[in-house]
Amino acid sequence: MATLIMHPGAPKTATTALQHVLRVNRWRLAWRGVGLILPEDIRDHSFLGDYLAAYRGSGPSDISQCTAEFFAPYLAKYRTVICSEETLCHDFMPSRKIGLGGIDRADTAARLLSHCGAEQTKVVLSIRPQVDFLTSTYTHFVHRRRESRPFSEWLSHEVDLGSVLWSPAVAAFRQQFGVEAVNVVLLADKGGVAGYIKTMLDHFGLSRFKLKYDVSEIHNPSPSARAVQLCRIMNSQIRNPEKSERVNSALIENFPVEEFGKFVPAAGKIPKDLLLVYAADHAAALSGAVPA
Repeated sequence: MATLIMHPGAPKTATTALQHVLRVNRWRLAWRGVGLILPEDIRDHSFLGDYLAAYRGSGPSDISQCTAEFFAPYLAKYRTVICSEETLCHDFMPSRKIGLGGIDRADTAARLLSHCGAEQTKVVLSIRPQVDFLTSTYTHFVHRRRESRPFSEWLSHEVDLGSVLWSPAVAAFRQQFGVEAVNVVLLADKGGVAGYIKTMLDHFGLSRFKLKYDVSEIHNPSPSARAVQLCRIMNSQIRNPEKSERVNSALIENFPVEEFGKFVPAAGKIPKDLLLVYAADHAAALSGAVPA
């Protein structure tokens, strides 16, 4: 009986670092009957375009067939298949350009992924404290989407803070797949990325393989405070998107996170009453799960 383990994100939860660990162990895992579906295996496939169209309400009528056909070769070849691709929940990144959070579409994502055709499906959701999540989302938009506004202005214009909740998304997946089939892992400062990855691998059922990995290399780093400021200036001056991204990438390389520290938004930008709501949201989302 083939088991599919889905890790659809959320984005900005060290997914790139986790996928790097899986990638470097791909052949070792394949030899032990574990197949991987990583971003490079899915992003150039027509299935992802069909999935995202359906996710946003304009997909093909046969999306269930498209989904089953994509996963079928993996499920036929391996006893266990792990699919880690945050684009499956890409709109979880809050912005008016791609929706006021996308988390409100978790029920749609869960329903679409239920058509994978596996005899048994498990889901591992990775989440992050909202303040860190919003900070990382903002710096991602500065780096990749030419955002030039200060954090506070971006936050007030782009984010519906009250909708940035994890527990409704977790509940949607648990309703679709069952409570026991869905686990939640929190990326937080305690334990760091190494602790988070270890917990994720445990939930993937890979701890018995004693995989070796080094997380000292930073993958997809958020710009530091200095780089954020300079990237915003470049984004407002350079009109060519490709040139702007090249300049932004060069700035990030020259102002690394280790030297200047991660970008931290100005204090008091998140109302205190919302911080209490977020804390309660974590408790609900992580119920029954072990945070990293």
